Amino acid sequence: MTQTNQVFIITFAIIVFGFLLKYFDFISEKDGKTLSKFLMHTTFPALMLITTATVKLDKSLVLIPIFAIVVGLVMLAVAWFWFANYPNESRGLFSMGVGGFNTGLFGFPIIESLFGRESLVFAIMFDIGNTMIVFLGIYTIGSYFSPNKKEQKGILSLLKKVLILPPVTAMIIGLFINFLAIPIPSICYDFLDILAKANKPVVLLLIGIYLSFELDKKAIIGIAKVLIIRYFIGFVMLLTIYFALPDYQMMRNVLMICLLLPIGMTILPFSDELRYDSRIAGTLLNISLLMSFVLMWILVLILAL
Repeated sequence: MTQTNQVFIITFAIIVFGFLLKYFDFISEKDGKTLSKFLMHTTFPALMLITTATVKLDKSLVLIPIFAIVVGLVMLAVAWFWFANYPNESRGLFSMGVGGFNTGLFGFPIIESLFGRESLVFAIMFDIGNTMIVFLGIYTIGSYFSPNKKEQKGILSLLKKVLILPPVTAMIIGLFINFLAIPIPSICYDFLDILAKANKPVVLLLIGIYLSFELDKKAIIGIAKVLIIRYFIGFVMLLTIYFALPDYQMMRNVLMICLLLPIGMTILPFSDELRYDSRIAGTLLNISLLMSFVLMWILVLILAL
């Protein structure tokens, strides 16, 4: 068994294990929310801090967030016109499903397993641009078409909440430490490293707990269009990256994986807040998760990344 197959099989096995724990009532989605809160305040911030603080940064990395923003804007522009004849509720929901990537929770564990922790800096830089698209682009479009505009929160208030999220705060602190070359005491490094190593299994179990196979047949055409936009543009950009960055192999490989990542999980809280149909959002999220997993596996095998 090759290392690539082993990585994906183990990843899939942990996700299935999380799903089975929920299916046989050993754990519930309510428990999953508690696990998610634990992850967001412990293992994930530790991973973000230790990665950004210790990795060697380069000026060329500045282009990665810009690239992520361009990809997101292109997808949103296509969605804006393709869903133009849809009712506002459907147009807003499907547009929100087009532009964001699940980099932190889904991408980081797989990228780390495939290419090592040092590769996460490229995923983190991609996620910076992705975060801007999610909270400045996707949330704005969702708000514009929202069926209940009275309960919307201002974009500045939302951005403030994003900045004080533990993983985002940890990333900012890590970059600050890196830029100023502040040494991390060995005991602090070891403590953070232990927490960071726990992030991958916790995330994959959480994905399995949230996994659902409910399908809303009424929205199947809209869901199909969202997936076509995401993966068609993703593959076009993927090929561009593949041929444009032959001398930056690790950066190229990580960015290609990022372009095939599933829809960001923010679509669920956004749908609840803006009063969209969360069942359709959940269905869209689960289908894209399964498709991305298979496509990433095929990509890595074909190109021997």
